[in-house]
Amino acid sequence: MKKLVLVLLIVTLAAALPVFAGGGRERESERDYDFVFGKVPYTFEHAYHQSACRTLEEYAAREYNAKVIIIDGEANAEVTLAAIENLIAQGVDAMAMHTGDAGLSAAAVRLAHAANIPIVTTLIRPDIQTAPHIQPMETASSQYMGAEAARQWKAAHPDKPIRVAMLNFGGIPQIWEMRTGAFFDGVKSVDPNAQLVTMLNGYGSTVRSMEVTLDILQANPEVNIIFGANDEMALGALAACEQLGRGKMNDGVPVSEIIAGLDASSAALVKIFDPDSSFKLTHGAVRDVARAEADTMYGMVTGAIPVKEYFETQVLSQPIDFWNTSLAEAQRFLELNFFYTGSLAADVDAARSR
Repeated sequence: MKKLVLVLLIVTLAAALPVFAGGGRERESERDYDFVFGKVPYTFEHAYHQSACRTLEEYAAREYNAKVIIIDGEANAEVTLAAIENLIAQGVDAMAMHTGDAGLSAAAVRLAHAANIPIVTTLIRPDIQTAPHIQPMETASSQYMGAEAARQWKAAHPDKPIRVAMLNFGGIPQIWEMRTGAFFDGVKSVDPNAQLVTMLNGYGSTVRSMEVTLDILQANPEVNIIFGANDEMALGALAACEQLGRGKMNDGVPVSEIIAGLDASSAALVKIFDPDSSFKLTHGAVRDVARAEADTMYGMVTGAIPVKEYFETQVLSQPIDFWNTSLAEAQRFLELNFFYTGSLAADVDAARSR
């Protein structure tokens, strides 16, 4: 098995979100495309996937004269497989998929290969390694966030033991390896006595995570570090904290808890750079992941990349936090990764005044 590792450096993130119609969308024009690519994202409910799909469309058209057909996986196995079958029926030249289920990803690879269509997977490695894969390098960034959260809490409250709660996607082993477990390893590297109080499924949803976090904090009010395995879950945890009169910092000094998320969306960064909000850390990679997907599909179609060999492209997931990232750096990250056209400083001020 051949494994090629390319490390891509990312420096950006967050906001303007594209609108996708129905189950899929094609850009109509008089332009003649050389290729048609397909893409099945995990769910359009997440800002990350919306921006990743828009980046893929624009980059593939510009660099490879390729049209991209996008069909929402809706965070549902049946819908995702139906989307793969739809793209196969449309006869795309290559396809990309992003799902949290390693078995589902393997099934999609088998379907695509049976139809002689190249496929690349993203984030969760399939159960079978017989196709190229894009791997955001999240483990080290998650560890960094855990360690920094622990350092900031210990500096402000040296006599209060660290108690951690986590919101995940429901027990996906690679999410533990790259996100939740790695975050807790970072916490423990600073405070070996830190305890993981609970870890529950937040379903990737702000509303569901708010409900789950309310239950967690009512049963365990001593929790003082919360990690959501995406920004939507972290924002839900923040909403729950605020509902209980928590969620506070004093000019970046933690009062009630520290919250971390993942993806570095604009909604997250507005909270992170509010000095009085307890949401303070995230990391993410959008632009370089989407570009790597397009590069890999083009490489497979043109024969530069083997279609049925495991080939991993690694992409750095950039940490962003209140204490160590400048507002200008965060602004640039949003512009590069989320088509952000506003002013982060102005958006933070506006959010604080509401």
